[in-house]
Amino acid sequence: MGINNMNVTFVKIKFISIISFLLIVSSCSKDDAVDKGGAQNTFAAFSISEDMSFVGETIQFTNESTGLESDSSFEWDFGDNTSSTLKSPTHTYSELGDYIVKLIVRSGSSETSVSKELMVSLSNDISGRTTLKNKLNALNGKIMVCAHRGNHTDAPENSLQSITDAINSGIGMVELDIRQTKDGELVLMHDATIDRTTNGSGQVSDFTLQELQQFNLYKENGTLTNEKIPTLREVLEISRSKLYLDLDIDKKASFNKVYPLVNQYGMLKQVLFYSSELSVIREIINVNNSDIVPMPIVRNQNDFDQYQNLSIDVLQYNVVDNSLKQQIQNKGWYIFRNAYVNTSVTPQSDNFSQLNEVIDVNGSIVQTDNPIEVKSRLQYQNLND
Repeated sequence: MGINNMNVTFVKIKFISIISFLLIVSSCSKDDAVDKGGAQNTFAAFSISEDMSFVGETIQFTNESTGLESDSSFEWDFGDNTSSTLKSPTHTYSELGDYIVKLIVRSGSSETSVSKELMVSLSNDISGRTTLKNKLNALNGKIMVCAHRGNHTDAPENSLQSITDAINSGIGMVELDIRQTKDGELVLMHDATIDRTTNGSGQVSDFTLQELQQFNLYKENGTLTNEKIPTLREVLEISRSKLYLDLDIDKKASFNKVYPLVNQYGMLKQVLFYSSELSVIREIINVNNSDIVPMPIVRNQNDFDQYQNLSIDVLQYNVVDNSLKQQIQNKGWYIFRNAYVNTSVTPQSDNFSQLNEVIDVNGSIVQTDNPIEVKSRLQYQNLND
């Protein structure tokens, strides 16, 4: 073979190899159609009517496949054990979840398919339930009680029982600590380790969710219970329409991980997101969603100066500083304040002195480890929400 012929053959082989490589790469895209029959002109594609899909609402799936023939048939799998053979069907989901919707198009002996992820959520407008912002606006000098780490008087802190006990006791809000497991699940745990509150040991982030379920939670008095480390999903499910939540993500969990889940469970208008970090508060505000309520902490004048020009509705304020208090009140910010948190002092031992401090600064929410006693005292003074 001559040199020129060899060069032509080499170029042809190289050109075919490049084309084959490009075809292989293009077929790996998640939403691209998969062609099993070698059809040259049929390409499966579809669109979804809404950017956000909600439980109980009708969703339109529009078939945008190209190269269809008269004998083309369609098979839809909606990811919830239901299907359709219509060209462009509608569907209603009965449960929230993350679904994979798949469309298969068959033309003669060829088959092409495409899949898309679909998040189905609950609406953040809960029937018969006031939003947290509206609740704060309507307090008119009264004070909402927030149970620190749940009502753990007779339950482990950050447990499902501590939340249901708060609900059954008529407590308005619970504060909960969020952390992330090794496999990316969000769970309730204040400490970075499980040593103090469970019969296990180690970092939360070193365990998968399944591995964490082998451990049980302790009550504060050291009694081992049957309570397991709960997930944020479980919390959102049992709290919806019953409780406001203060989610402490401060140096524990990413807002960008917590926010989508809260939104999916339709609890966005019922939640505070607490962080002591300015960068995180800015991140929350930059989502540009007026339903989100970030809560920073103001401990001194420097903290106040950092937040005074940001879109803030409520903040945590635990110091005694008349000048700072006046500046906060001038801004119209709602005050979230601690009383009897992480201390041996009780409402009885100091004759409600710490609670009186909350009243003196015109606090709107009092966070406490003694929610029943504090609520009872506020009711006695006609100051409970």
